[in-house]
Amino acid sequence: MKKITLLVSAFLFVFVANMNAQQSVIDDLDETFDSAEVIRIEAKRVKAALKTLSVDYLVNNNPNPDVATYLQVMDVSMEVVEEFSDEVNYYIGSAAQGNSNIDPSSIQSKASQIEGNEDFVRIKSAELQTAIQQNNRGTARSLIREIRGYLNTQITLAKEIKTEATALKSLATVYNVRIELVDERTGAPVPAGTLPGYAATNQDTNEIFYTDYYNYDTFTNLPAGTYRFDAYDGYFDGASSAIVSLDQSLVGSDGYIVVTLRYWSE
Repeated sequence: MKKITLLVSAFLFVFVANMNAQQSVIDDLDETFDSAEVIRIEAKRVKAALKTLSVDYLVNNNPNPDVATYLQVMDVSMEVVEEFSDEVNYYIGSAAQGNSNIDPSSIQSKASQIEGNEDFVRIKSAELQTAIQQNNRGTARSLIREIRGYLNTQITLAKEIKTEATALKSLATVYNVRIELVDERTGAPVPAGTLPGYAATNQDTNEIFYTDYYNYDTFTNLPAGTYRFDAYDGYFDGASSAIVSLDQSLVGSDGYIVVTLRYWSE
């Protein structure tokens, strides 16, 4: 009895630890998403200030537009963009450490490009101030176009990071599956231990997962996907296969998805 209690306790400990690790990865991806949204908002704020300045100078022909206000908005927002680019890199890196299925390289590359563009926005904005002070409208117009391009790139990359972070959450989600047998003739439940064991084959990758000696009827931490669940045949008995797409809507109150196989015997 003591041995059984220890095994159950160990299983529960691993189950809780795995669930906590999964939630930590999801939290990191949420932070990645939120940080990218901050970048998008701040880049749009600078873009709006740039539009106000360009309209006043180029459309209204005001020789002394309020460059100082634009520079102030730009400086504050680009500080935020730089900070949250680092946040994106940190959190996506943390998520990748917590789940080997997550490749952070695409998001990290985009965050680095956003941060690099931040430097160009600052440099070109300083040049814009000089051009306006010298009333060089042609140069100012060209610089405004360049700055707008850098800001648009930041906005686009931030949106792409959000999309990728959302997609990666599906890789971070894992499921626990329990096999149950029912007699194909009577529909009565049959103990899962009646058959030697079970396997789950990912239909996209062909990777095969197995139950183990102690948890003969359960699969823990299956990555999201569609699986074919099979039973190993006994001498005179076996079970049908079942194809199931793992989804949160299938998870029961105990944290498991139940897959039912139809048991047959000669």
